Amino acid sequence: MSSQSERTGTGMLGKAYAIATTLAAPFVAAGLLAFRRGRARFSERLGSWGTIPGTPWWFHGASVGEVQGLSPILCLLKQEKPAEKVLLTCTSPTGLERGSSLADFTRLIPIDAPFLVRRALRAVTAKQFVIAETELWPELMRQALMQRVPISIVNGRISDYTEGWYSRLEALFWPLVSQCRLICVPDEQQRERFVALGAPPERVHVTGHTKYDVAPTFAAQDARERCRTSLFSGLSSSSRILVLGSVRPDEERWWLDACAEAWSAGHDLRLVVVPRHQEKFSIFASRLKGRSIDFVKRSELGAGEPARGRVLLVDAMGELEGCYAAADLAFVGATLVDVGGHNPLEPAMYGVPVVVGPHIAVIRGIVEELRSSRGIIEVSTAPEISGMLRQLFSGSAELAEVGARGKAVWQRHLGSAQRVLRLLEGV
Repeated sequence: MSSQSERTGTGMLGKAYAIATTLAAPFVAAGLLAFRRGRARFSERLGSWGTIPGTPWWFHGASVGEVQGLSPILCLLKQEKPAEKVLLTCTSPTGLERGSSLADFTRLIPIDAPFLVRRALRAVTAKQFVIAETELWPELMRQALMQRVPISIVNGRISDYTEGWYSRLEALFWPLVSQCRLICVPDEQQRERFVALGAPPERVHVTGHTKYDVAPTFAAQDARERCRTSLFSGLSSSSRILVLGSVRPDEERWWLDACAEAWSAGHDLRLVVVPRHQEKFSIFASRLKGRSIDFVKRSELGAGEPARGRVLLVDAMGELEGCYAAADLAFVGATLVDVGGHNPLEPAMYGVPVVVGPHIAVIRGIVEELRSSRGIIEVSTAPEISGMLRQLFSGSAELAEVGARGKAVWQRHLGSAQRVLRLLEGV
């Protein structure tokens, strides 16, 4: 029979991790203080959580993307059990901002050192600890288990990249993953990966990804038209809006070359650039200036005021969905650089044709599903991107068909939040 230390990850590797994080904690704290985002709610990173009354559901997601995946579950929980309290923790302040309306208490998780985690957990007695995707902080999980808090994972994901790391650190993660009461994953490949990491097969369920179980905010056609006219003035029936969503630095050069060709050919192409990270706004602004491309920043416009030019840089958070709703073609970022991609169903749920690059490690499952339905466009060269824009203005029905097939894939994921919540209630 395994010992308590083996069951909670305090074997030799677990002890080494605890020592390393304890020694590193002052340096991590100093590094956080060097940045504005790191200083936000800094005391919480040191485990100062104050008092959290009652026995709340505890949900944790790294940042905005993971909180988006938790949001359908939290909305459903609040609808069905309004008296239940929810604690939401994140590693970033932006994640807490995104989910604050869905939680009764919000906190940043502490640096994963034993003394800081103990300090934080003194403030909470949770009904259940629900982790989004693979935010597996060993010390946080270990101490939650020591307090007999059931741990579940939803939208579980082990990427191609992290699979190797988890395998090499199996002695650290196996005791923790094997004690999770429930693991909900989006597809069979992820189920196999969690079982290989040590999860009991009977506790791993394929439920779909709750991130995709989202109703569009701008479902009606007139709402989408308002989105278009709020982005640009002077639109006509020949205007086409291209959205570069969650784009990373260096991806823009692929598209700006193709846009320049379209503009030279006289096409009325409007470009919306939506960077993934706030701190990258200035990079995109300087690169547009470097190409002598006239553009306007969203922050320079009043509420609902449209841009008068043909290029809009959205230097604000929380506006991506409205941009996708207005699009005639959408590129999903982090796929032309080796990051792994973002959610392609965000534009697909509007029937917008979706384009991705070759780097899809993070979103491989959903891209393969879209590919098998011929509901996505994959590009890897500049001529392919230029050809895509020519097709956009050619009146080809193929792009519309791609958008319709992508929307059908999104519709298949509806209901995943309810499936997950039913399973969580049984833990």
